[in-house]
Amino acid sequence: MSQEFQRQRRKLLLWEIGSFIFIGLFGAGLHFVFELSEFWSPIGWFGAVNESTWEHLKLVFWPAVIFSLIEYTYVRDSVRNYLFAKAVSTVVMMAIIVATWYIYTPITGNINWFNIAIFYVAVFIGQIISYRLLTAEAYPQSFAYSSLAVFVVLCIAFVVFTYFPPRFSLFEHYDLLDTNEYGILDDYEDLRVFR
Repeated sequence: MSQEFQRQRRKLLLWEIGSFIFIGLFGAGLHFVFELSEFWSPIGWFGAVNESTWEHLKLVFWPAVIFSLIEYTYVRDSVRNYLFAKAVSTVVMMAIIVATWYIYTPITGNINWFNIAIFYVAVFIGQIISYRLLTAEAYPQSFAYSSLAVFVVLCIAFVVFTYFPPRFSLFEHYDLLDTNEYGILDDYEDLRVFR
């Protein structure tokens, strides 16, 4: 391998490590942004508005999108499959969070430190996948178009479902029992209890 090739790989690896750090820190902050905004409804599309699994996916999705836009300006000439890599890694991170949550909570109940660990493990795996796809052989251009469609659909879904959530468990505010509460809660004191 040429020195230039190795230099590009190191540069990309540093960006992916930076992505892990950015998503981890910024995502953790998004958990509290709605409450810190004093429950300002328009910020709800960006930060978690309740303790549902769906709302916690925002903590991965928005930081991943933001960092991907920044990263692209610096690595676009030295990578392949950029949109595809970022779409797959983002969807995988979200899938790990959802799958792990629904596998472990019926067995052990909700454990806060484990939820945090799931988040960081998902982000770590997502960045490994991203790096692998960015350094793989080029995929057809149709993969990029499909990936862009995934991002657009998810952006719309996160905004719409914040204010008009479907009535099933993925979107239900989590308490120790079923709450039958969805979206922005009527009683903000319920939200404060779990923050």
